[in-house]
Amino acid sequence: MKKIVCNDVSLYYRTAGEGEDIVLIHGLAANHSFWRFDLLLSLAKDYRVTIFDLRGHGYSDMPPSGYTSADMANDLFHLSKHLGITRTHLIGHSLGGVVALHYAVLYPDRVSSLVIADSRVRTFQPTNYVRDWPNGDQAIIKLHELGFSVPEDNPESGLWLLEELASPEWRRARQKLKGSSLFIPFGGWNGGQRTAERWLELLRTTTIKQDLTSLAGLTIERISMIRNPALAIYGEHSAAKASFFGLQDYLPNCKAEIVPRAGHFYPLTQPKLFANRIKQFLEELKEGN
Repeated sequence: MKKIVCNDVSLYYRTAGEGEDIVLIHGLAANHSFWRFDLLLSLAKDYRVTIFDLRGHGYSDMPPSGYTSADMANDLFHLSKHLGITRTHLIGHSLGGVVALHYAVLYPDRVSSLVIADSRVRTFQPTNYVRDWPNGDQAIIKLHELGFSVPEDNPESGLWLLEELASPEWRRARQKLKGSSLFIPFGGWNGGQRTAERWLELLRTTTIKQDLTSLAGLTIERISMIRNPALAIYGEHSAAKASFFGLQDYLPNCKAEIVPRAGHFYPLTQPKLFANRIKQFLEELKEGN
């Protein structure tokens, strides 16, 4: 198991391939295995690919505090220095995309490009009510059918759902959401119940809930200063559409695309599609140089 102490936290990581560097950053309640082998193998043919577990996730340490996007961007800086990564393409899903954005704000010269996949960026989207989801009415009906009492006044509905579905009593309900836009990644693909239990431990023993509400300096003004080439790619049924439009408006040099009929976790459920679009984006960058 490869681990290195970065920013006073032990982080788990893996690398594969040779060439220009790509770093993939997973989101909340996931870990390095979010990135499927068919995606990794496709990218590792032409690039050196690094995956790692964010602090508090997977095999990385779980300190009691330090879970803002700025903290995690600094973790990535120290990991990159350890691996000799001086400049890299950053690909982040959900919270991972926010970490990538923050890294580009703090270390612009160390970034070749950004891919932001279905990330909720709080400066554009401070709340996330279920009624604001593109399929909110249908989502509420589906969750009610499964026995959930949906708090429609909760401004953190996505986080609420992740916490609820991690509980052991909802294991069967998780399976019934497979294939829907409400799919939650606590299945066999990444350790299943162990991943769910670790997520609950993170929520209940650390400051992550409070830290996630902080912009930590990732303001519209600072995002608008990012000049690195970027691709914002979101699912058609994403609950983060406000962030998608915000990136279109304020992130310079950003291409924006919608994945038809896709939900939040499309990079996991449609890895070949995601890999092909990333490779196309990177090839376009090469042709433009």
